[in-house]
Amino acid sequence: MRLLAPRVVCVLLIFSISGFAQTPSVKLCVAGMQVNGGVRSDTAGQDALIKFLNKEKGDKALSIESLPIPPSVPADALTAAKQKECDYVVTTNQTESTSQSSYWGTAASTSPVNMQTFFVTTAYKLTKVSDGAEMSSGSMKASDKGGEQSALSITLKKIADKVTQTIRKAGPIAK
Repeated sequence: MRLLAPRVVCVLLIFSISGFAQTPSVKLCVAGMQVNGGVRSDTAGQDALIKFLNKEKGDKALSIESLPIPPSVPADALTAAKQKECDYVVTTNQTESTSQSSYWGTAASTSPVNMQTFFVTTAYKLTKVSDGAEMSSGSMKASDKGGEQSALSITLKKIADKVTQTIRKAGPIAK
């Protein structure tokens, strides 16, 4: 019985220490979304991207904290991300937004329905703040009959998936 008590205490101590060990965290700054490469920032796009990033499935090995920053121009966003001490910054640019009408119904129909389809393309770039290295970039396209904002949300969800996947693959940054 005497030998068992120290072992039990040792095991409990190990479990309690490991329970308090924190998961490494990465700070991701999310810039305002550019529209057609302009200086104007779309905060609704930025908010949607942060929402999708926060909904990504948790990873026990690495947690990602998303922080909004006002600048939308990539160079300004990188400077702001350095000031916020972020590990990465993601910039987005809605490069295309078009719609196309099509009529549903037969020629004999008295009132065919005009259905619009909205097409959106959003480019993104994930940059490592410490050295300005590009980690990932690309363009996401989507179409939706619900509206431009719905199509934009689809592209931002795809971007959130790619950004999260890239950061988790890279792992925590040594500081």
